[in-house]
Amino acid sequence: MSRNRLKNKPRNKPAMIVAIVAIILIIIIGVTAKQRENITIMEKWIGNIITPIQNVANRGINRIKEGIDSIADIAGLRVENEDLKKEIELLRQEVSKLNMTRSELEELRDLKYALNHIKDDNEHNIISADIIGKSPSNWFNVFTIDAGENRGVKKDSIILNSDGLVGRVYEVGGNWSKVISIIDNSSSVSFQIMRDSNLQGIVTGSITSEINGYLFDPLADIIIGDKIVTSGLGTYPKGIIIGEIIGIDKSGDHLLKTIKVEPAVNFKRITKVIVMEPVQLY
Repeated sequence: MSRNRLKNKPRNKPAMIVAIVAIILIIIIGVTAKQRENITIMEKWIGNIITPIQNVANRGINRIKEGIDSIADIAGLRVENEDLKKEIELLRQEVSKLNMTRSELEELRDLKYALNHIKDDNEHNIISADIIGKSPSNWFNVFTIDAGENRGVKKDSIILNSDGLVGRVYEVGGNWSKVISIIDNSSSVSFQIMRDSNLQGIVTGSITSEINGYLFDPLADIIIGDKIVTSGLGTYPKGIIIGEIIGIDKSGDHLLKTIKVEPAVNFKRITKVIVMEPVQLY
């Protein structure tokens, strides 16, 4: 009997172990199932602490990311801005060239009106020149142009623009010439009234850059607003507009009727002129 009991005891031991393990697993499964449905107080407490920290950290990460993106965007915008500046500068240069070309064309188109004394423009050497230097004053009494012997300019060549008479060349270099304008006090021009060529006189410049003159006939019927043009006597050909009468001295003490003339040309804003070779008059 005792031997049989000793023999059966070891055989039941594995079965007991298996049963115990099974029971433990069932308990663990049950406990785990409950934890998935309901968290413990400890887990809630830990979650309450960690969640705000995670929120702050997440916001910080997002801000850092946004800052990095903004820096990248700013760098890109700077590059685009520099490219746009270059394009704008190129466009400005193109517009400037177009404006200069258009200005030259307009000036040459007005040449026929300014030179209405010439029957055939092709018989004369007519060129366009830029002003490259002037006297220190605000007025263009004396100035230098970028055309000389190399382009056929001669002493006493006539200088004008589309508005009217400017002056004459008094000194010529290889690629430059000096011009004395009609507002200089050493310049004088014979003129006639545009509406009546029989009314003639002489105008001269002054140290105040005004044009003053007189008519040969003290009884000449002239009015404010009369336009005067070159008469053809002396250096300048006939018919070039000089200016407009803005003042008349009717004093009986004067043997000659004196006038004050506003030039047709704006002698403060000349940049380009037209040069015409001297015309031989008969």
